[in-house]
Amino acid sequence: MPARRTDPPKGLKLIERKPALRVAKEAEIGGLGLDWSNRPGVLDEAGLTEWDRLAEVYAMDATRFREGERAALVAYCSWWSAFASAAADVRDRGPVVEGRSDMDRGRMVKNPATVAMREASQQLRYWARELGLTTDARVRIGLADTDDQGQDDDNPFA
Repeated sequence: MPARRTDPPKGLKLIERKPALRVAKEAEIGGLGLDWSNRPGVLDEAGLTEWDRLAEVYAMDATRFREGERAALVAYCSWWSAFASAAADVRDRGPVVEGRSDMDRGRMVKNPATVAMREASQQLRYWARELGLTTDARVRIGLADTDDQGQDDDNPFA
């Protein structure tokens, strides 16, 4: 039986990082805390309203989102805007509308905005999971909600 190797293979370095170094490295990768006051110019009114809502929710958690996540947050807010616009159309005109094509003229068809709502909601779910905006996503990435902390102090099995 060959002897167990204790040193790393040639060319491979094992680096033991201290927590402070790991945090500094993460800051290099993701950038500093997100500057919420730098509002994206590509967002319309509904998207900016959602951006401002997120900014208010995360105002006290300066590094919850980093500048490296700006594009993902802009995508989330853009899809929120698309969903809100489609939902307003369905609210105003209903889930079925009068057909406009020659084949559909004179009969009711599904409102095309319902398709836009479905696509936008799928994208919203994706981005909400990526950004940890849902309870399930926060649990999966190890972020505890502040309201949940300390609730199991009396539970010997927690």
